[in-house]
Amino acid sequence: MASTDSVTVKDFYSLLKKAQTDLGISDEDIGNLPSVKTIKWEGKRWTQRNGGILYAAFAFLVIFGLPSSMYMTIRNETEFGKSLVSKYYSYYGEEGAVDEESCLQRMSEFMQDPFRPPVDCNECRNVTGIKYVSNLTHAEFLDNYAFSMQPVLIKDGQDGWTAKNTFSYKYFSSVYSPGSEALEKVTRDCQFFPYQTKFQDISEFFNMTEERASGQGAPWYVGWSNCDGKAANELRKHYKLPYFLPPELDHSKTDWVFMGLPGYGANLHIDFVGTLSWQAQVKGIKKWILETPPECYGTCVTRMEVIVEPGDIIVLDTNKWFHATEILGEDPSIVIGSEYY
Repeated sequence: MASTDSVTVKDFYSLLKKAQTDLGISDEDIGNLPSVKTIKWEGKRWTQRNGGILYAAFAFLVIFGLPSSMYMTIRNETEFGKSLVSKYYSYYGEEGAVDEESCLQRMSEFMQDPFRPPVDCNECRNVTGIKYVSNLTHAEFLDNYAFSMQPVLIKDGQDGWTAKNTFSYKYFSSVYSPGSEALEKVTRDCQFFPYQTKFQDISEFFNMTEERASGQGAPWYVGWSNCDGKAANELRKHYKLPYFLPPELDHSKTDWVFMGLPGYGANLHIDFVGTLSWQAQVKGIKKWILETPPECYGTCVTRMEVIVEPGDIIVLDTNKWFHATEILGEDPSIVIGSEYY
């Protein structure tokens, strides 16, 4: 009997033909034999076997790589390109040096979430719920909460603050008054989140009618970062660094303010600020809903809810916990917060 090494392609096809003639096996039956499928697959060229991968790579190159390369080349290598990009930013209200801009169009939050870095699920494995504490020491905060995924609610976090008696829509309107340097700088250089309320910028928000501001018109919920020094000095007359933050933790110079009417809040999302943060509930009541990152389902607690009341401060890693908020009760909500690192 000849060894399998001596069987030629011609011999193999002769055996198949004999099987069809003598045994009545159809072409379809022969084609479905595992050995025949393997021979056919191994006989294909690499490009045929990996067509899907090649197509995806080509699509990525055309959609993302080529435009990005063209943009960087035009922007950096030609005066015309630099001028064109500058006009683009000016048209859309994005003032600043073109050389400092890495993207022509920033990635939307819808696209950011799927491409965020994965969470190490060991960080939330032992989290079973929100921790409620008072009289929190620096050491306890550093050891248990400062850089962990354990959310904590500090019930006495605003002791000694006057913000609860001062902060209001009218107060913020005076800080960011029409034509003021603070309003212009915040409008130009700071971040503004209108959520689903369709304000174009913070100037439009502080230009709404008294009726709407008091809740008699269309609903609203907004957030903004303050990057103006004079406004920061004014705001910090009424709040101070939370007592539980150790001095060795750097405190961000940027304040965040979130305001809104009952029944509204932020949809489920994740942040990209790179550091942990605290948020102080100055007025109103807000419910937070936290959900585990999808990669940690089955390892970490799936969902947590916490009610944050006036005087409370909540600390959590909003870069890792998906979170949504809803204002409860009858009073508008005012929150101020910041990051630390």
